[in-house]
Amino acid sequence: MGPGLQHLRDAGSREDLPEGPPRLLARHRRDPWDDLQTKLTTLAQSQEFGELPDIFLVQNNAFQKNVINYPDLFSEATDAADFSEFPQSVVDYSTVDGVNYGVPFDSGTAIGAYRTDVLAEAGYTIDDFTDITWDDFVTKAKDVLAKTGKPLLSGQAGSSDTIMMMLQSAGASLFDADGNPTIADNKALEASIDTYVDLVNAGVFTEVNSWDEYIGTFVNGSVAGTINGVWISGSLQTATDQAGNWAVTNLPKLDGVSGATNFSANGGSSWAISSNADVDLASDFLKSTFAGSTELYDTILPSSGAVANWIPAGDSDVYAQPVDFFGGQAVYADVVTFGASVPSNNTGVYYYEARDAVSTAITKIISGTDMASALDEAQSAVEFAMG
Repeated sequence: MGPGLQHLRDAGSREDLPEGPPRLLARHRRDPWDDLQTKLTTLAQSQEFGELPDIFLVQNNAFQKNVINYPDLFSEATDAADFSEFPQSVVDYSTVDGVNYGVPFDSGTAIGAYRTDVLAEAGYTIDDFTDITWDDFVTKAKDVLAKTGKPLLSGQAGSSDTIMMMLQSAGASLFDADGNPTIADNKALEASIDTYVDLVNAGVFTEVNSWDEYIGTFVNGSVAGTINGVWISGSLQTATDQAGNWAVTNLPKLDGVSGATNFSANGGSSWAISSNADVDLASDFLKSTFAGSTELYDTILPSSGAVANWIPAGDSDVYAQPVDFFGGQAVYADVVTFGASVPSNNTGVYYYEARDAVSTAITKIISGTDMASALDEAQSAVEFAMG
């Protein structure tokens, strides 16, 4: 048993944990998702299933792709959790043909985080950016920019992250229930892109060229906010000189779009049980830890910043503690509550190809290409990739 797994056992409810826990393969900075995906693909193609760990971590947006393409890597996780204790939208990421193949772990629930001192300079509070529409946001953000010189948002040029969060917030996807791409004539997608273009043209969304530049915009104070998965809070808190001057709320919702909400997600991951595992043992382990131990999540939060998808974790004293960096707000309890309201997103096998096609379309639209033409081209590109 490695020290990392021993740490997990020590953090869990000891009386509930089975003896001899299974081997886990998780993502670390030195072993990012792309590397794990390559390893999983190699094992599937070589059929070296004995090399699989008992349990491994899969990015939510890639889960269905892997189960559908490489079913021999996975065992059912039906008995590994009470799935009613997780947001349905997160459970859906690892569900294929009505069968659960994953146990949700770290949250990708989206947050709107803003500098409260900058908002106050312009005459606003965080409440003025809570439960609002994107039209409201643009109006207020332009006012903040005029009064303080600071945009409220930033992101990588050509990235579809912001638009994907907008799209999911309305319960819409890039594919229909049968897995067919719905990029062309997708009203929610068109509304998302229109909104994004408005943000950029108004100067309240600063486009940069790299991820490091994006992080730098709010760490160095040139931008006074961000919208992303809650995991971005770790980067925010590296700006120690801004401690106490940040607050978190939900997202603006799309105007005039059926099903629009103020909640979305970006990222997150779920545990999978491999075909090489003792399924009963692995299921018992997951049910006793990531799907059953508040104490475990209380330990993980301060050490790694990973926020639980498991809803009961949000009721713990640790999650309810005020976070000084965010002005004493109980941010993590709030985020667990947000997560329960996030609409589902249909990913399927070709999600990343569709995202890339939409990203290309965004770049063209920003440069003046007609939206319908750009999205038709994106649709055709995905259809070609699907064969």
